[in-house]
Amino acid sequence: MDAFSTSIKKYISLTPEDLNAIQRCFQAKEIKKGRFLVRSGQVSNQFMFIEKGCLRVFWERETSEVTGWFAFEDEFFCELSSFIPQQPSAFGVQAIEDTNILYITQPEMEQLFTEVPVFETFVRKFWEHIISHMVSNMTSFRAETAEERYQKAMMHPKLLQRVPLKYLSSYLGITPSSLSRIRKSK
Repeated sequence: MDAFSTSIKKYISLTPEDLNAIQRCFQAKEIKKGRFLVRSGQVSNQFMFIEKGCLRVFWERETSEVTGWFAFEDEFFCELSSFIPQQPSAFGVQAIEDTNILYITQPEMEQLFTEVPVFETFVRKFWEHIISHMVSNMTSFRAETAEERYQKAMMHPKLLQRVPLKYLSSYLGITPSSLSRIRKSK
């Protein structure tokens, strides 16, 4: 749980007692490659920490899937648009590798906010970080070329080394053949 506590401490200071109380509330779960944590239309009820593996968030278009996000080990993750209001998700969340998570359900998290108020501060700061990242991604799609988006992706080796090209091309907003062409020109 060292990576778990380190990730929390990026956002807040904790006493050992608070950290222990938080850790006790999270449960472990293994997700096999290809399995779904959330399907479109389901309510997301888990706030999680990824110990190992990779998740992708996507939505379905008429004839294809559009990948919007990846989450890797040592990161917290939550499908915010469903988890916060407890409404059906427009997105699917799928493990693209065998993945181990620690998770807490929405009702358990609400209880933890009461027991360890600093955890609510952590979650708020985490969500602020995620929202900022999402705005940056949206800006990237409006202001940058596919080549520029690929150059940014190259700064994140996990994306290039572990994400299948069909998901990476979808994430970058290009076809697999366009991604191949861009990669060959580099």
